[in-house]
Amino acid sequence: MKRIFYTGILLLMMAACKKDEKASPDQQLSNRITYVIADNMFNFSSFNAVIERTGYGPKLAGEGPLTVLVPDNGAFAKAGYGNTSIVLQERASVLNNLMSYHVLSGTWELNKLPFAFNQELVTAAGAKMYATRWVKGKDTVLTINGTPIISYNLPASNGLIQVMSEVLQPLVNQTLSDAIAADTALTFLNTALQQAGMKELVATKATYTFFAPSNSAFRSKGFPTVDSVGQTDPAVLKRMLGYTFFPGRRFIYDYVLTTDATDKSEQAMYNGNNITVQLLKNGVRYTGITVQGAGNTSPINILKSNVLAGNGVLHITDNVLSENQ
Repeated sequence: MKRIFYTGILLLMMAACKKDEKASPDQQLSNRITYVIADNMFNFSSFNAVIERTGYGPKLAGEGPLTVLVPDNGAFAKAGYGNTSIVLQERASVLNNLMSYHVLSGTWELNKLPFAFNQELVTAAGAKMYATRWVKGKDTVLTINGTPIISYNLPASNGLIQVMSEVLQPLVNQTLSDAIAADTALTFLNTALQQAGMKELVATKATYTFFAPSNSAFRSKGFPTVDSVGQTDPAVLKRMLGYTFFPGRRFIYDYVLTTDATDKSEQAMYNGNNITVQLLKNGVRYTGITVQGAGNTSPINILKSNVLAGNGVLHITDNVLSENQ
């Protein structure tokens, strides 16, 4: 139903834009991005509340051109904002960061990008994001930071709207080292990287994807405290950590797009050995992945996915990937 609704919006907007070829300045103003969003409150009321709270209205009603990534109300509900009242109660700093990360300068027709994974784009505020255009079965899929776009290239007189299925998390940390150090759920991992002499590795310009074990994952692995990690032989920790990350940037949905009908694939890790990636499904809809090392007796769950850093991405896990039982 949602695709049909957005298609209807697109047709109406296209008709409006055709009229704008000979429209007066007042008519063009009435088709600016802010007004298009406000006219579709049934689906965009939460994002409209963010615009109002942050004072972004004049920018989105300006000359442009701009491309605005608009999470629909369902996306906001998934992020914990069930209605506009909850959005308006959020801290202004959080909403300002959110808003600035969803606006790009220029007109970005994402369906005209090359068929490639994680092509770098830059927001109007200068932050990086990553766009993918790929074919899965009979569908051409567009994603930003691994988040599927529900409907693309909805026109306004001063730019375009891309409708997102999730609220994008702003890029806060420039390195994976910083992202790990800043997360209180990854204290054990941060200590392990320090003890193994690997902090600098994940603080460089090289890009990595980390299946980052949570503190509880380390405890399950036999490390009761942070101090116990700091007292472990660095060589032991280095071997263990080398099986938890790999070069390159991979979001969870990238695996959905590249895995065949078996719903299972292999991922080579930093130490050269493979883990198994299993897609999760609810009916015909893919909902995520589990990962499993050669030494794990059961699949490992992703507690938090797609945590973006300037040099990679973190997926926080509930257990440690193991090569040996």
